[in-house]
Amino acid sequence: MAEIKIVTFSLGKEKYGLDIMKIDAVAEFEEVTSLPQTADFIEGIINFRKREVLPLINLRRKFKLPDFENKELSKVIVIKMKDRKIGVMVDEVKEVMSLSPDKIEEKPSVGGMRNTQFISGIAKIDNHMIIILDINKLLTEEEKIEISEVVSS
Repeated sequence: MAEIKIVTFSLGKEKYGLDIMKIDAVAEFEEVTSLPQTADFIEGIINFRKREVLPLINLRRKFKLPDFENKELSKVIVIKMKDRKIGVMVDEVKEVMSLSPDKIEEKPSVGGMRNTQFISGIAKIDNHMIIILDINKLLTEEEKIEISEVVSS
C-alpha cells in the first residue's frame, strides 16, 4: 500500500488526521447562520467564499467534547463527502504529512468505546498518536440525511 497524505488538526489535546484527497479547503471561521431544530452538532450554515452554502459541523460537539471557548478562533476544514461538501470546525489545522502504511495501526478495540466507526486507524509518530478519521463514516446515514435536508443540493 502506498503512503497516504493527511492533514492533521487538533481538538483539545488530541491530534486527528484526514486524508488530504478528501479535503477541498482550509479556511478561517465565518459568520454562521443558525438553523432551528437541527442536531446539536450542526452549527448552522455558512456562505463559503460567497459562492457555496455549506452546512457547518461543530466537531467538538460531535465528539462530545467541551464546546469552543471562542468560535471565531476555530478553523474550518471543507471536506468532500460523496455528493456534497461540508465544513467542519476544528481548533487548529497543524500540517500536511505523509504516512507509510506501517505507521498506521488498526483502531483499538477498547471496551466501552462506542461510535468509533469513523476512526480508520491510529498513527504513531514520535511520542504522540494521531487519530485518522474516515470522512465517509464521520456522519451516520441519519445525520447525512438531516444535513442534506438542511442544505438541499
